[in-house]
Amino acid sequence: MAKTGHFLHNSAHAVNILANTTYATARSHDITNLGTAGGGILNRAYYLRTLYVKLDTIAGPSATPTLTVRLTRDSAGNDTVVGDVTASISLGVTTSSEGAVTVAIDFVYSHNSVGGALPDNNLFLFWKLDQGTAQVRRIELTTEE
Repeated sequence: MAKTGHFLHNSAHAVNILANTTYATARSHDITNLGTAGGGILNRAYYLRTLYVKLDTIAGPSATPTLTVRLTRDSAGNDTVVGDVTASISLGVTTSSEGAVTVAIDFVYSHNSVGGALPDNNLFLFWKLDQGTAQVRRIELTTEE
């Protein structure tokens, strides 16, 4: 029997990657696997719903620290899907060197091929802080089909 209704998927990743004030491929992460070039689920549309990023070891932040994130189709960060979104870091209540951001994306995305070229099947998250440094420890992307 065919699936009907809405299906939520969560791509969760435990990481330990530096965050500072610039984008760089060394400070990014492959966060999803939307299909495979061998006949998986390419050309299917998804809602990109929410993105959660957990940080710790926050050092030298501004008075109201922010994290800017970007989703791309390529590991080089050049084929942008969701452009720069800046969110305030919600710092811990008892530990101000820990915090998180949650971003509502709500974007319909179809990971398809263009002109016969198969795309990389993943999305890549890039990030940067407005000031200081931190460690990105957890990334979650929720999608819906």
